Amino acid sequence: MVPQSFGSLTTGNYVATQQNSSDFSLMAGVDLPAFWETLKLRWWVIPAVIAVAVGFLWAQESDLQVEPSSYMISHTFEARDPSAVLAGVGLEPSSIRSFPDVNNQFLVLQSAAVREEISSQLGREISVNVSRSRPSFTLIDTLESDGESSFVFTSTGVPTYSFACIEPVKSDCEAAIEAYAQKAAELRRTALSVGLSDLRNVLQKVREVSSDPSIATKIAAIDALVQDLETPLVKISEFEEAIGGTISTVRRPTYTFGVIAGAILGFLIVLQLTYSDRRIRSIRQLVRITGDRHLIGHIASSKNTVNERRVAVSIASVLSETNATMVRYIPLRLPLTSVDSLERLALDAGATAVISIPFTELSVQELTKVSTSEVDVAVVRRNRDTRVDLAEVVAALERSGRTFAGVLLIDESR
Repeated sequence: MVPQSFGSLTTGNYVATQQNSSDFSLMAGVDLPAFWETLKLRWWVIPAVIAVAVGFLWAQESDLQVEPSSYMISHTFEARDPSAVLAGVGLEPSSIRSFPDVNNQFLVLQSAAVREEISSQLGREISVNVSRSRPSFTLIDTLESDGESSFVFTSTGVPTYSFACIEPVKSDCEAAIEAYAQKAAELRRTALSVGLSDLRNVLQKVREVSSDPSIATKIAAIDALVQDLETPLVKISEFEEAIGGTISTVRRPTYTFGVIAGAILGFLIVLQLTYSDRRIRSIRQLVRITGDRHLIGHIASSKNTVNERRVAVSIASVLSETNATMVRYIPLRLPLTSVDSLERLALDAGATAVISIPFTELSVQELTKVSTSEVDVAVVRRNRDTRVDLAEVVAALERSGRTFAGVLLIDESR
């Protein structure tokens, strides 16, 4: 009957038999005790990978639609009427006839020539929709030459210009609208200059045949206005609308997928660390280095009387074969912090425990001194000693000429 293996996979506290350890589990390809130990030490890898995966997916999805496909920009300007100040010297603003008038200025602003001019100025063609508010009218009572009164509707008030643009780049729209607003102001200034010049010429001719002193005042007022003539457009409102969807939140399935993918990747990384880690974290790793014949057992951090008794039986078996009465425990690199369990094992096996200094500090004479009353046991501290050190120590003890009982795995926290 083949001896069975038993114990706890999570603590690594199981007994290896002379049967090859790769045959006792259906999951022989995965060293669960070593994986568990690595997971306890490197647990932070999994949440870190999950955070990176979720962050990456969020960034990827949000970058696709962080900007809308285009913008609709609309600005409204009020046109200033500088001729209104002439009312102070007795000149009605309605007597100034701009050329071209407001309606025709608007048509010029919409013309292909202006569009080409602004496109050349901006370096590319940008479509801007130009609109104007409806004019208001004032009813004026006038006296005809025949002595009868008549009423005339005169356009009054200042026009309001609206410029709208749709472009993928918001700054392109704003630059185009600004260019159109400057062009509208330029057309108004030129047309008003023509109207003021015509009125001044009329007043100058009237002054030559009339002795009315107010005419000179009116001409002087027109000259002062022309000298500092400004027709700026003042922005009174603006509107902006994003066209095309932008995401404010990432869909929940994206987060779910990121968490799942991150968890799987995190476990795979921990699994890779299990096999690339140099330290011994499970009895299976120890067996792969030393073989079953050198394995004495494993003393876990929690006291297990049955397990300790089995290890003691293994030591007693070696003692009975060699008639030795002492067990020399040899740590690999650092001194042992607790020896109670080792002394108890030797006592249970009917021998005396000798706690040696680390292997790296023992002299060659001490390692090769032949003794028929003493056997050597290499003590490996789980999660601290490395695989390379263990292989070197086992090879040296096998060639020392002394009786090498085997390797004992212990938990340093004991």
